Amino acid sequence: MDERIDRLLALAERQHATIVELGQQIGRQTEHIGLLVQSVALLLGEEIGAPASEDEEPQRLDMDGKPY
Repeated sequence: MDERIDRLLALAERQHATIVELGQQIGRQTEHIGLLVQSVALLLGEEIGAPASEDEEPQRLDMDGKPY
């Protein structure tokens, strides 16, 4: 009976380690996707004639076009 408990605990520890590693990978991928989206948004802004300025913070608008 103790052997089964030890095996179950070892399996749970391995699963936990796998979940932690996957969480870290998701975090890194999220950062990369965020940078990609930011780059595309900057490029699209330049394409429509609104070059991005690095000096000032752009005004943020909600879906209705109201600043927030």
